[in-house]
Amino acid sequence: MFSGKTEELIRRVRRAYYSKKSVIVFKHALDIRYKKSRVTSHNGISIRSKIVHGARDILKKVNARTQIVAIDEAMWFGTDLIEVVSKLVSDGKRVIVSGLSVTFTKEPFEPIPTLMALADKVDKFSALCTRCGNEAVFHKKYSPTRTFVVSR
Repeated sequence: MFSGKTEELIRRVRRAYYSKKSVIVFKHALDIRYKKSRVTSHNGISIRSKIVHGARDILKKVNARTQIVAIDEAMWFGTDLIEVVSKLVSDGKRVIVSGLSVTFTKEPFEPIPTLMALADKVDKFSALCTRCGNEAVFHKKYSPTRTFVVSR
């Protein structure tokens, strides 16, 4: 959280648009934090996206012309996303995925750990601790509605 994952996804999608690639961006219907049909970073930059209710819905919206598929907050899609991403890659699509790899209890947050293991390239981002300012690779939940990033 607050490490720049979504911001990086948006940056990569914009670069693809500049190079005239056919790109489609997805967000889960559970993501209601900002604008409905846009993937939005915490610093306010955003990009148009398609809303889907599950991983398999992604396959229904990707066509033969699509070259790049971007998926934000991938942990909300569950393990079905692993098969979907594998299918997209085998169909020749470049897939960009962002999401949390661990829960606030420091447990693996599937499907991200498995997708990281299968990926050609992984960029793992960290935030800054909101208390001490050090590098923070985990986040901590302090109340039912507030989650903060903290160092080890």
